[in-house]
Amino acid sequence: MAGFEYVRAFTIHVFTATGAALALLALILGTGGHWAGMFLCLGLALVVDGLDGPLARTFEVQKLVPRWSGDTLDLVVDFTTYVFVPAYAIAASGLLPQPFAIPAGIVVVISGALYFADREMKTGQLFSRLPGGLESGGVLS
Repeated sequence: MAGFEYVRAFTIHVFTATGAALALLALILGTGGHWAGMFLCLGLALVVDGLDGPLARTFEVQKLVPRWSGDTLDLVVDFTTYVFVPAYAIAASGLLPQPFAIPAGIVVVISGALYFADREMKTGQLFSRLPGGLESGGVLS
């Protein structure tokens, strides 16, 4: 039987994963043209993202539930909420002229994927770089 600390720690992982559920709901709302609802869901996901890390550190989730990676879970949820769903909104909302909308969404998804794959994106719990190497003038500099 799992102890209270283990259950509490795993519950924090579930809390983090609710960001993915909010992203799905946001995407469903977006596909129906309910943009305000979509952004409300993304805003709620932002609140979850702001709370889960401090909770995980406070309750030693990494030590108590080592099988599941909170870092990986956080990256998956963050990519979905901060890149994929907003890229859909850019591509499908009609705010950009049609010839630019889908390419703009594709650029957001590709650059976001590369940013999230950057092993130097985070050092410890702090971000060390801006997307695309912007702090140094570009990716190749």
